[in-house]
Amino acid sequence: MMRNSIPAGLKRRLVRNRLIGSSDRYLFNSSFDERKTIGYLLNLIDSSLFHDRYMQLFRFSADVLGESKVLKIINKKYPEIFKSNGNNGITKVKIDNIDEVIPLRTLTKVIREDIASELLSRFNRLSSHKDFRIKKRLNLIQKTFDLTDEEIEILIFYYLLENCRLVESYFGGADFLQLRQIAALKNYGRLILGINNSSLVKVFSKGVLFHSNLLGRAHRMSGEGIGISQWCRDYLLGMGEKDITQEFFEIDEGKTLDIADFEIKEDELLVIKTLLDSKYPQNILFYGAPGAGKTSFTKSMTKEAGKRLYKVKIPESDNIKDRRSAIYATLNLADRNNSIILIDEADEILNSHKSQFFESKIDKSWINNLLESHKQKIIWITNRSSEIDLSTMRRFSFSLAFRQFNSKSRFKVLKRELGVNRLGSYFTEDELEELCRNYNVNADGIIKAINVLKISRSTPKNMALRKIRVVLNSHEKTTAGGNLSNKMARNTKDYSLEGLNTSYDLNKLVATLKEYIECQERGTLRNNQAISALLYGMPGAGKSEFIYYVGNLLCKDVSLKRCSEIQSMYVGQTEKNISSAFYEAQTNGNILFFDEADSFLFPRKDAVRSWEKNFTNEILTQLESYTGIVFFATNDIDGLDHAALRRFKFKVEFLPLTPEGSVNFYRRLLNPLVSDNHILSKDEIDEIKNVKNLTPGDFIVVRDQYNFMGDSSLTHGKLIESLSNEVGHKKMLNKTRIGF
Repeated sequence: MMRNSIPAGLKRRLVRNRLIGSSDRYLFNSSFDERKTIGYLLNLIDSSLFHDRYMQLFRFSADVLGESKVLKIINKKYPEIFKSNGNNGITKVKIDNIDEVIPLRTLTKVIREDIASELLSRFNRLSSHKDFRIKKRLNLIQKTFDLTDEEIEILIFYYLLENCRLVESYFGGADFLQLRQIAALKNYGRLILGINNSSLVKVFSKGVLFHSNLLGRAHRMSGEGIGISQWCRDYLLGMGEKDITQEFFEIDEGKTLDIADFEIKEDELLVIKTLLDSKYPQNILFYGAPGAGKTSFTKSMTKEAGKRLYKVKIPESDNIKDRRSAIYATLNLADRNNSIILIDEADEILNSHKSQFFESKIDKSWINNLLESHKQKIIWITNRSSEIDLSTMRRFSFSLAFRQFNSKSRFKVLKRELGVNRLGSYFTEDELEELCRNYNVNADGIIKAINVLKISRSTPKNMALRKIRVVLNSHEKTTAGGNLSNKMARNTKDYSLEGLNTSYDLNKLVATLKEYIECQERGTLRNNQAISALLYGMPGAGKSEFIYYVGNLLCKDVSLKRCSEIQSMYVGQTEKNISSAFYEAQTNGNILFFDEADSFLFPRKDAVRSWEKNFTNEILTQLESYTGIVFFATNDIDGLDHAALRRFKFKVEFLPLTPEGSVNFYRRLLNPLVSDNHILSKDEIDEIKNVKNLTPGDFIVVRDQYNFMGDSSLTHGKLIESLSNEVGHKKMLNKTRIGF
């Protein structure tokens, strides 16, 4: 007799899983699991595989129906076989040795006719059972990911492979059919699942089950093969929300700003509106620094277009595969005609370019295929675009760089928001400008500050201002990561060009800068050149304050860069930081300010190490391609690379104040400290004029000395004496010391 016995490995596997010799009838979690398993078994019995694996299929049938049930079927059909074994034979004949007592032809006939008939009867009885829970969840998965019937059948199979002991024992091991491997499922799937070969190949070539993170690498110690993803398995087991869509996206109907609140050019707005109104799929990219208003603008544009905004959720697991599931689900469920899909914080999805400093988590071919194949209008938002591959960038219909909110933008939003809350004239413009100048927050931060405090006209103004400052300061700290050492705005109300002593007329310089900005905004700037200026001179002469004064005057934030922020211990990182500083300032439309320029423009002829030359070379190279305003300030012009001086269009020396300038700064900064704002006498004015080498910084130092003293007896004489002392200290420091 030709033997087709159970392999030892499979027998050990079945014993380990309590299937052989077990009286446990609860092999299935539900009637759905049992019906599907019987369906797989019937398909195999009716397949070409039967003759090679009939003994395993007989064992499989006995596990499903129960050993006693199978033996009774055989006894009823062929009682003579059992009688020949004595004592009615039924206790002596065992499933494992059935092929030793029953002829092969008889056994195969029993399996295909009698056992298959009993299996089919049970299958039909189970079909009347209503497994509402899993059926509803499977239907929702099919709708959410737009799966075909063949794809859902494959998903069900891998679900059972993880959750049904019987299916796992027969189809998960190497002794019968190892179907964790895609190649094996392609070979045998048509026999087990009843799916024809062409449909099976189409399922795996499309790859929807894998792209949507429904299937993936099996969660097993060996790490081999494929299996159902953890989230999908949990969902089908009844865990989590019944409505799976709540896991993937939300429809954003929050408050929005007016389109006019954003500094977007009219022609750019027109292009975006045209794309959103078109009947074709679109990919639009918004990129720029955090807090630049990208998300707020998307909400406003969606409202303007009269559509619903589907915002793809970021999974708590922070797993890129789970993020892909959310994207596919949203793409399939959003109404194509009336929806815009927002994929925020898409850096890890879009940035597929690998570099020394960045390791991509995404496959370039996947993202490119998604951008080309979807049927929706998607707005992608990312903070950086430098690692987006060129092949990916070409697939966007339109891309727009966002600048950070400057004081002018903040003022516009704040004023409008106050108007909406009926507080339009509650604060003066000076008070609003002070808030916008001192707190570097975005549009959302301003809206939250107003709404969370619930300020009304009955709120005392001082109290309201204090509350707003606290909330804006808190928001600024949070978004800046707690690092506020580089504040981009200063209060320069006490600063004046009148009385300053410089080698170049600062009023002319300011007029030139205004004209430059106007040309930039009109798009009439020639050659896209930068305006670069070097300010040098003694400490405290007003160089830095002048730059912040210009920033306030032009409604531009100042991006201050110090050597400590730029220089790095890592090879090549310093140059990258310099490049990032120029890129950040140009993208956000800020004034770029390098303080202590002698640290940046080291004389190359005196360089001992190669990086010292590279530092200077990189800055000069960036200057040539930069479009914007950039200032360098130094107290030591002799410490600069002399060949670099010709790169500056303006070189301005800040000298000690003229006598008239000293009187002007005294009246601005020190006169208010004297009781009753006592008027200066002619002699006192002469005394001030006679103090040589005064700078604006000296007046600030003296003011700060007496600012909190509250000395009612403070006189002009004391203040003038303090100014003389400050000059005296400078003279002492400048003397050459001799001896020890």
